Amino acid sequence: MPRWLYFLLIFAVLAPLLAFLHVPAIPLFLAAALGIVPLAALIGQSVEQIAEHTGERVGGLLFATFGNATELIIGIFALSQGLLDVVRASIIGSILGNALLVLGISTCIGSIKHGRLHFETRPVSQYASLFALCIGGLVLPTFAELLATHNHQAQIIQRGVVLSDLIAVVLLLGYCAFILFSVFRLGDKFSEDGSDEPGIVLGAPSRAAIARLLTYRQHIVKSGARGKTDLLRQIDTTLHTIVKQETGQHDAQAPAIADIAKIQPAAAQPAPSNLWLSILVLAVVTVGVAVLSEILVGTIEPLTKTLGWNPSFVGLIFVPLIGGVPEYFNTISMALDKRMEMVLAASAGSSIQVALLIAPILVLVSLLAPQRLDLVFSIVELAVLGVATFLFSEITRDGELVWLEGLLLILLYAMMGGTVFMFGA
Repeated sequence: MPRWLYFLLIFAVLAPLLAFLHVPAIPLFLAAALGIVPLAALIGQSVEQIAEHTGERVGGLLFATFGNATELIIGIFALSQGLLDVVRASIIGSILGNALLVLGISTCIGSIKHGRLHFETRPVSQYASLFALCIGGLVLPTFAELLATHNHQAQIIQRGVVLSDLIAVVLLLGYCAFILFSVFRLGDKFSEDGSDEPGIVLGAPSRAAIARLLTYRQHIVKSGARGKTDLLRQIDTTLHTIVKQETGQHDAQAPAIADIAKIQPAAAQPAPSNLWLSILVLAVVTVGVAVLSEILVGTIEPLTKTLGWNPSFVGLIFVPLIGGVPEYFNTISMALDKRMEMVLAASAGSSIQVALLIAPILVLVSLLAPQRLDLVFSIVELAVLGVATFLFSEITRDGELVWLEGLLLILLYAMMGGTVFMFGA
């Protein structure tokens, strides 16, 4: 976690104090929002430390589960206070914030530094397919309600809620399938000779190439990037394959290359961390996020009245931004290191998680809330969501990104924000 985020922890203590003193909504909203930012980063850091003990598969599941924990907690408190418009807007805002703003900024910064940014197209095509499922789940209830209203059918709202419940369950099934395939590799077996395994470098690598891999591995270990366990495992597999191949093909050079490989555990192995301490930190920080989320949600209505803003604009722009700021900075750092596969996994993967996991959970949790949440969104939100999905598919199909394509994503996000601010969702 970046050092500057630790200084924001003072707001995590200050916000409850200001709430007790009943200060005005604007400073209380700012204090709670700034307090949540470092706590969200600590959640990611704690999950990453736990994942180092649990292995790749369980670690990947933990990352997938806690990736958007902050947005989920804020959404639950907003439901408890009946702020349905804010919850719906935050769902769309989280999806578009990651898919447009985060990916756009990361691409612009990375491309300006390195030029064309290349990545593997196979996982990105899976993201595009999952986006299509997300679009179907979020669009169909709205279109069904519009059609029923046009035909003057009875019990439109009640049937819309039932349809949303059904689609929420279907989306959760889609998320479970995504986890089984991407984390547990169910049905995604590579050929026995390793020819189809991603990331394997064939040929006759030199000692310098192996040394660069080890240096890069050590850089990944020391970085604060979320989800690095998967990448470390791929690097280790690549090193093992290189050494094995060189041992079989060049017996004279094999001992020297093997000696280099032996350096890897001592030079790049992450320092052991206390598993139970990480679990305790995760529990305490999650409680802290819950407390600050309740304060934050309580200020939304008075804040919008004071500033004359639409509540949907707050939910669309500010709520997703609060929980995602640490991840945004990590994603930009990945782009600066030309790790575009991780950039796409962080941005597109987070958007998909919101649509397939967070939104369905909020729909089902609303069974216990004062008002039921459905998946009926505004036409503006759905229009931008559809254009964003199409644009994501178009710019990633060739396996490379440039700064112009990143700028297009940012401009689309800006147009959406301006529309919602001026006219509401």
